[in-house]
Amino acid sequence: MSTGRWLLVCLQRYALTAALGWLAAALVLPVLGDEPFWASFGAGLGAGLIVVPLLTIVTMFVLILLAGRRFEPPTGGPSRIRGGWLIVLPLLLLLPAALLVPLQYLIVLCAQLVYLVWVMPCQDAHDTADVLRSLADPAVPAEQRARTARAVAGLRGRPVVEALVRTSADVEPEVAEAGLETLCTIWERDGVVGEDLLLKLDPQAQDRVRALGVRVRSPW
Repeated sequence: MSTGRWLLVCLQRYALTAALGWLAAALVLPVLGDEPFWASFGAGLGAGLIVVPLLTIVTMFVLILLAGRRFEPPTGGPSRIRGGWLIVLPLLLLLPAALLVPLQYLIVLCAQLVYLVWVMPCQDAHDTADVLRSLADPAVPAEQRARTARAVAGLRGRPVVEALVRTSADVEPEVAEAGLETLCTIWERDGVVGEDLLLKLDPQAQDRVRALGVRVRSPW
């Protein structure tokens, strides 16, 4: 999923989650007060017309900053975001309201946490696995496989590196070079390379990796 598409889905899902959370908070407000139900409920919904768009704008600003920090966990599964907890910071704007209506504030906070944990769109590791399989698929044009090999440089995890090691030995020179370039990018970024993976490369590629100055780590 591209970053632009991911942000669009984030916006759609957050607007719905925030609206439902505020609706729940507005429903609780009349129960705790002495005013007529509809008058109190209407006032709560009216406030939501201001609060929900404001929360959506600020939350999306935080998500834009975090969009580049998505990564695949080494064990597979849904992608994660480093610093994802920052998504609760927009609720600081409503902190004064917590002193007046603490229960409603808690409901909105829970809605924000529900969005972070269960609603925010994640790219499943199965999607990544399909991409990695395409690297070794001879039916896929070499130019496309080379682009894919370079595109996975931002992913992490041993399955990605192992797939690129195999790609570096591809019969198509363009694909093999792209795989090796991406491996060098990943290992130079991490500063360390597994000796078992390094030894799977041909001697010339091994020398190229060692020239990066990365630490070679023994698997034993």
